[in-house]
Formats: sequence, structure tokens, C-alpha cells
Amino acid sequence: MIMKNDILIKQLAAFRHNTLSAVEGLTEEEADFVPEGFNNNIRWNLGHIFLDQYDWLYHKIREDHPAPIHYRELFGYGTKPENWQRTPPTLQELRHRLMEQVQVIQEQFGHRLHQELDETTELGMNTFAEVLPRTFYHEGLHLGTILAIHKALHLQRQS
Repeated sequence: MIMKNDILIKQLAAFRHNTLSAVEGLTEEEADFVPEGFNNNIRWNLGHIFLDQYDWLYHKIREDHPAPIHYRELFGYGTKPENWQRTPPTLQELRHRLMEQVQVIQEQFGHRLHQELDETTELGMNTFAEVLPRTFYHEGLHLGTILAIHKALHLQRQS
């Protein structure tokens, strides 16, 4: 079990590295660009990845969620920047939280990935080890959106 746990945490770290590399050198202004046909920007996608990762891990257990409470109104499912009522975190803060999250998950869940959840998820997942790959898939979807927004930003600069 230890080896399998190590692999899941290594995958999390590698996928997170890919996400953070995709936004390396991005300015605050670029992070707020919402291209035509999109509802959200790169900043929202980063915050949503961060929030969703914790949501899935803490959803079926009775423990405090480490994400700031106001992140839900900024980055929760169905939110979008045009409806923000408060100033969002800087890119630096989001990148720091995303980097730190890998370590937090390793410390909080690495030794108990095969622990049963209090309740089965809607997809029939019963353990943290079963939930983590779902969060990898979700992060990959949002990384694809980040890359698409980045490309749209580049195309807009050319025209």
C-alpha cells in the first residue's frame, strides 16, 4: 500500500507542476482575461482547481476544510469573475496555495489514502485513494481550459 500511496502523491505533484508551469510568467492582467466564448479566466481556473481538490477530499469526512471560506464565492462551481463581489487573490497567492496544497494533502491524507470515507461518493468512491484520480482528471480539464485561454490571449495580441 505504501508504494501505491507514493505513486498517487507523486502523480499529484507532477500534475500540479504542469498546471503551475502553464501559468509561469503570466501577469495579473493576463490572468483576468476572459476570451469570447469563455465564462472564466485563468485566475478563476486556478482558484477552482485549488478549491475542488479540497472539496473532494473533505466532502465525506467531518474535518475542517483548509481553503479560505471566501474562496467558495469566488471559485465554487457555477461562479464566474463577472459576478465577483470581492477582490480575488493575487496570482502569487494562488500559486503559493496550489504548491502548498500538494504538501498538505501528502501530510493529511498520504498515510490514510485507503481509509474509508464516512459516505460513498456519487461515483461509488469509498476511499481517498479512489477520490484522488478524479481530482487529477478535473485538474487536467481545467489545465486544458487554461491553455486554451492562454492561446486566445496570444491570438488577441497578434491581431
